[in-house]
Amino acid sequence: MAVYFFQSSQFEEIRSQIEQHLYDSVLEIEQDSKLALRSVQQFNDTIDRLMETLEQMYKTQNPKDTEGEKSFPIREGRYRVFFKVVSRGSQDFDITFLDIDDNKQSNLDRFPAHRFITFESDE
Repeated sequence: MAVYFFQSSQFEEIRSQIEQHLYDSVLEIEQDSKLALRSVQQFNDTIDRLMETLEQMYKTQNPKDTEGEKSFPIREGRYRVFFKVVSRGSQDFDITFLDIDDNKQSNLDRFPAHRFITFESDE
């Protein structure tokens, strides 16, 4: 049993845009390039963990859930990764990451002041 991962050009492009947005946003607030780079690395680590999770899921898949287009939330729902699963037969799968959406970045047009959600106590 094996799982093979691929990334569409759309996914790669949007991922790059999200990485740049994360870097710029953290740098603007913290003025620290190390923190900005760490934020991008944490994002990339989350994508890696998603790949590990999906690999485990499809090595022990439910027979009714083997193929099709799906999505998975990551980073506490801030991002949603869209992917397609295709069976190669003999319990091998191709998983292609199709797209990724950053909910906060997508909403900047509507709420430009909300780059990062903060919670302040009234007390």
